[in-house]
Order: sequence, then structure tokens, then C-alpha cells
Amino acid sequence: MAALRLDTERSLLAFGFAAVCLVFGVLAGLNPQLAIGGALALGFLALAIADLTAGLIVFALLAYFALTPGAVGSYVSAQAASLVLALSWLARIATRATPADFFWSRHPAISWLAVAFLAWVALSSLWAENAGDTSAVLLKYGLDALLFVIVFEAVRTPAHVKGLLAALVAGGTVAAAYGIVASPNLSSLAGSPTAATDLDRLGGTIADPNLLAAVLVVAFVLAVALAVTTSSPAARVALISAGGLALLSVFLTASRGGLVGLIAALGTGIVLARGRRGAAIGVALVVVAASVVYVGLFDPGVAQRYSTADGGNGRTDLWKVGWRMAEANPVRGVGAGNFRDSSAHYVLAEPGSIEDSQFIIDQPRFAHNVYLEILAELGVVGLALFLALVGAAIGTGVQAARRFARVGDSSMELLSRAVVVALIALLAMDFFLSDQFSKQLWLLLALCPALLAIASRRPDSEAP
Repeated sequence: MAALRLDTERSLLAFGFAAVCLVFGVLAGLNPQLAIGGALALGFLALAIADLTAGLIVFALLAYFALTPGAVGSYVSAQAASLVLALSWLARIATRATPADFFWSRHPAISWLAVAFLAWVALSSLWAENAGDTSAVLLKYGLDALLFVIVFEAVRTPAHVKGLLAALVAGGTVAAAYGIVASPNLSSLAGSPTAATDLDRLGGTIADPNLLAAVLVVAFVLAVALAVTTSSPAARVALISAGGLALLSVFLTASRGGLVGLIAALGTGIVLARGRRGAAIGVALVVVAASVVYVGLFDPGVAQRYSTADGGNGRTDLWKVGWRMAEANPVRGVGAGNFRDSSAHYVLAEPGSIEDSQFIIDQPRFAHNVYLEILAELGVVGLALFLALVGAAIGTGVQAARRFARVGDSSMELLSRAVVVALIALLAMDFFLSDQFSKQLWLLLALCPALLAIASRRPDSEAP
């Protein structure tokens, strides 16, 4: 009887596998991109269910390509991958034999701030012009907030931390290398406020120079930190090369926001370099000197762009309209996800004229400023909740660095401070981007409480 049951199970498994192969064979004939995307999704699902940590690291890589229009991005959905990770997390905690600390019990302040922010986003659908856009934004924010509990569960050891940070470095490096080698055509974005317009700017796999610059600054910071803390000569060479490529590519994007982020990273690194301020200043001087030499000698067009105020190719008009929205709806905003829906209503308002209404009426765009967009859409209440959530998460990263310093783990201390530096750089660049759903941003925010949990498991007398 047992043998018959085993044969039946094997037959059903073989039949199911054959059915899946048949489906993908048909899809490959009808739509190869859909077939590839489905195969990748199944592979990622199997990996995430089998090993949540490995799934999270792969997710950090996929997040770079999910932003890409066309050949690369059509295979990947960051939101679907987030949902797969959430299901894997649920399966993991449901099958756990013994109870353990959960994120909300260790970090109630962050948990309640996230819940309050999501509740306010949902509530804004009551007064939003387009409630459907609010629902879409709520889903994005919800999946991003889930990364706090997922990362807290998946990242349990220093090796996990280094693996996740290495994935972020690798993703940025591949994004830059793709842009340099493949030189994708960015002409379809030529009319965008963040597009490659006056210069042949690097877009990478993300196909947007300013978004690419943001992730490259993060990759540079993390590559330097990992290179300092690794004991492998080969890994150190690879990380230094990746960091150098990321730094060079920041200037190839000709992004002024990227330059601001780089300056913010260097300045924050000096401030947070506990006991290593001289080294941090030395690194900053080397970066500045190399940057000046490259831009001055090899790419004067970038230097001219950095020194020219041209209104951001329409960005300042978007900011003006966004501020008018915020003034008209200071407490509750116009509703989450409704900046583009409502922007046309504020073109003729005073004071100040709109020089070019193309990106407001003809081709409505986002605000290209995270804080102004949240203020315009969710009012003072929503912006305060968002900033409080971000600040609370970064605070745990600073606490983790201090805790690692007390136990004498200089490597993890440095990596914790590097995560905080990368976050500050990202947040500085977000003054020029509508990038509040960035997976890199939320992964780094979620990593801060996980770092504190790792540091808290070590007694003060324990040496690394």
C-alpha cells in the first residue's frame, strides 16, 4: 500500500512538472518575454521559500532591473518579488517550532509609525481626486513597509549583512556597466525632467541618469566599507574596482542630484567616523581630487552642467505647483498618488508664473522631490509620519554602530555606519527625485533594526 502511494505521488509530481513545461513551451512560442518572466518568477519563488535570506539577497539584485523599461525590466516585477518574500516570511514564522522575538515586539515605535503612515495613506482616498491611484500607492507603501519584518527575520548574522550589502553593490555595478557597454538609447526619455537631454548621460539598466546616480552613490559607499572590512585580497580588489566604477559612473550620469548625494555621503562619513576621522577625511580628499581631475580634464560638459542653473528642465515648475498644492491643502494634502491628477488645477495660481506647463498638463509628471510630493499629497500629517518613520529606523542604525563599538566589533561598526551614510546620501538626493518607493531605500531602512538586533545578541564582554 505504501509503495502504491509513493508511486502515485511520483506520478503526480511528474505529471505536474510536464504540465508546467508544456505551459512554458506554449508561452515561449506566443510571448518569449512572458515565458522568461514566468520562469524567473518560479525560480525566485522556489528560492525564497527554501531560504528567505537567499531570496532577500536575490531580491536586492532584482530591484535594480525591475526599474528598467524594455528588455530587462519586462522580465522583473519588484512588487511581485516583494509579495513572494512576504509569503516566504509568513511560511517561515508559521512553521517555526519555538516562539521568537518578532519585529513589532522589538521595535514597537517603528511598527506603530508604519501602521499610522499606511492608515493615513489609506484614509486619503476619501478626499483624493483619483482613489484608484491612492490604492496603487498604498500597495507600494505596504510592500515596502513589509521589508522591515522580512529583513529582520532574514538577516540574522554578520554574514547575512555582508551578503545583502554585496548584492546592493553588485546591482549598482551591473547597472553602470550595462550603460557603459550597451549604451542603451534614452531618446524616449528626452522630454522628461530627469532625462538625458543636453548631454550623452549614462542611464544604465535603470534608463534614468538621476535614478542611476542615486543607486551608484549607495554602491560606492557600501563598496568602500566592504573593501575595508573584508579579509580576502581578491574580494577587496573586486570591491575597490566596483567602488571606482560606481564613482566614475556618478559623473557619467551628469546628475546634479548625484553630486549632492556624493557630497552628503562624504560629509556624513566624516561626522560619523568615530575614531577614524583622519582616514575618512583622507578618503574624502582623494575622492574630491579624483573627481575634480576627471571632470576638469576629461568631461568639461559635466562641469558646465554642474555650474549651470537651468530650472532642472522643468523641475522647478513642478516644485512651484507642488508648493501651491501644499499651501492649498496643508493638513491632509490632495490624496496619495494624486500629484499628477491634481497638478493641472494649480498652474494658473499666483504668485509666480509657470514657464513651461508641458510636464504639468500635457505630460503630467511627479514632483521630483520626495518631501514636497508627500507634503502635497498627504499634507503635514503624512510628511511628519514619513519623516518620523525614517528617522526612527536610522536611529536604530546609529545605535547598532555604537553597540558594535562597545563589543569591539570594528567591522560591523563600520558597516553599520556605512548603511547610515548611504541612507543620508539617498535622502539628500531625494530632494531631486520622486523615489519614495525605492527598494534600495527601504532595504537599507529595514536593515538598520536588523543590525541592532545582531548587535544586541552579543554581550558587552564578547569580542569578535
